[in-house]
Amino acid sequence: MEFNHLHLYVDDLGPWRRRFLTGWAATPGGPPNPALDSHLLIYLGQVPLLLSDRRCPEVEAYLQRHPPGIGDLALRVEDLEASLGRLVSAGGHLHTPITSDRLGRGRWCQVQGWGSLRHTLIESYRGEAWVPDHPSPALPAAATPIDGIDHAVLNVSGGDFPRALAWYVNQLGFEPQQRFTITTPWSGLESVVLAHPQGGAQLPVNHPTGPTSQIQEFLHWNRGAGIQHVALHTSDILHTVHQLKGSGVGFIDVPPSYYQTLAQQPSYRIDGALAAALNQLKILLDWDASVPQATLLQTFTQPLLDIPTLFFELIQRQVVEVNGLPYRTRGFGERNFQALFEAIEAEQRQRSSGDLPRG
Repeated sequence: MEFNHLHLYVDDLGPWRRRFLTGWAATPGGPPNPALDSHLLIYLGQVPLLLSDRRCPEVEAYLQRHPPGIGDLALRVEDLEASLGRLVSAGGHLHTPITSDRLGRGRWCQVQGWGSLRHTLIESYRGEAWVPDHPSPALPAAATPIDGIDHAVLNVSGGDFPRALAWYVNQLGFEPQQRFTITTPWSGLESVVLAHPQGGAQLPVNHPTGPTSQIQEFLHWNRGAGIQHVALHTSDILHTVHQLKGSGVGFIDVPPSYYQTLAQQPSYRIDGALAAALNQLKILLDWDASVPQATLLQTFTQPLLDIPTLFFELIQRQVVEVNGLPYRTRGFGERNFQALFEAIEAEQRQRSSGDLPRG
């Protein structure tokens, strides 16, 4: 199982189109189709991003309950009937039955995910990402070197946490991998990383461990569970972040103390030029303890709305040679979790504390 595309439910296509085409150097997915004027397909590098507005009934229903956000996280599967059979036998709900793509690229259906989230399941005959009802364009060389979806993060309430994990395990076949707990004097969270054994789809699920947690803040403003952020993998994070910042995309701040503490780690192996670039662009750094030359670089945008809900992560997993074989950096920046949490928390505390739920 792989991530196929993102489906963003919005109130008005115009501003969102301008934001992504200008700030993110997105590529249009093809000429406008009057029959699909409530939808817009664009590409963030190689990642298909479908935007739909409230003229679609499912989008209107979603926006009655939530602010704009990822309403459908589409997944590519090897055997659509087997995947759907498992989901239905485990109590899952089918929204759209199996439908053949009109362009002959494969089959798809849509199912209910956790909360208001939906999942379009796509069986691709050629193993390629495609979006139902939209032709696959011949993409030019991407202005931004984004080459895929690395992972997506789902926030749920503490009471729903075990059931949400069980849903993705039982109905879609994910398996629990890592578990993290982060605490500060102000707040905390618990996270379990779910990964699919047949493919690269990874879905960390978070819940708050206190009423002032940034996860609780998300749940408050999102009015329930939802996708907090999506990590976009880039082959050159320095170039990507520099370009996005130059186009006006905002990123979180990282205190200088983070880089000072990082340089004191025994296995720190970063040269001065790279360290200076990371500091300037506020990019976080991690590495595998057993393979310190394999680095993971990541940073996070500011929320896409004026409320602290959906944002994007940019991540680069370096590939190095170990014993004659390619080795790709794993994990999710565990060394950065605490620093990241505290950086976002600092921004959270700058917002009006009176708007935070207290119990």
